[in-house]
Amino acid sequence: MKLIAVDVDGTLLNSKNEISPKTKESLIRAGESGHKVAIVSGRPTSGVRYLAKELEFEKYGGLLSNYNGGSITNFKTGKVISNHTLDLDLAKEILAATKDLPLEIIIPSGDKIISDSENKYLDVERDLLKVETEAIEGLRENLDFGPNKIIFANDPEILEQHLEFLIDTYGQHTAQVRSQRFYYEIMPKGLSKGASLLEIAKYYGIDQENIIAFGDELNDETMIEVAGTGVAMGNAVEKIKEIADYITLSNDEDGIADYLEKFVLN
Repeated sequence: MKLIAVDVDGTLLNSKNEISPKTKESLIRAGESGHKVAIVSGRPTSGVRYLAKELEFEKYGGLLSNYNGGSITNFKTGKVISNHTLDLDLAKEILAATKDLPLEIIIPSGDKIISDSENKYLDVERDLLKVETEAIEGLRENLDFGPNKIIFANDPEILEQHLEFLIDTYGQHTAQVRSQRFYYEIMPKGLSKGASLLEIAKYYGIDQENIIAFGDELNDETMIEVAGTGVAMGNAVEKIKEIADYITLSNDEDGIADYLEKFVLN
């Protein structure tokens, strides 16, 4: 039995933000064959449920790892297996210290995505993830829960200018990752997609060598590293290709299906 872990954006989804029929069919066949499939994403849980339905997780089982490893949910039962959040005081300190930086904030809150103002990134989250969004004035000062993560967003060149401050100031107390070119995420210390993958393997009783992980972006690095077989998509950033055990076709060429048909489903 294999644990097949798939990142979402740029991996499971093609450039039309869809699961292609061939990729869908191969992952459903993997479930039918007794393998375990997990969706491992930076997205909130509510932003991947529709994908789990498409892959028939309610029939064959499957876990959702979200917030880059912050939360693991059994899709079929709805049970939250693990949930990790930032300390509220630390989260408020980070929000206060970054108030004057030219960076938008995005924070998952239950099934919603919230920010302190209407911005284009909220629009992207609403349209792409199919989740409810809300702009809350004074959110930085009045945050009243420990979030799974805080996302800072802006154009890549602007974001780039402020990463050193975030790393130098909070790197010792948090986990940080560049999940998209325009997103930088701050999470509880010790969290990563790779760590969550090991949690999932333990949950299913699957040896680490039997983990197959598919990814394309820098936040997939730990997942590719811990997997028995780390598979980079053809469209992956160069660093992911360098550390992968295998490079498959791109997300627009059914890279997941191509690998599974060659090495798992044959």
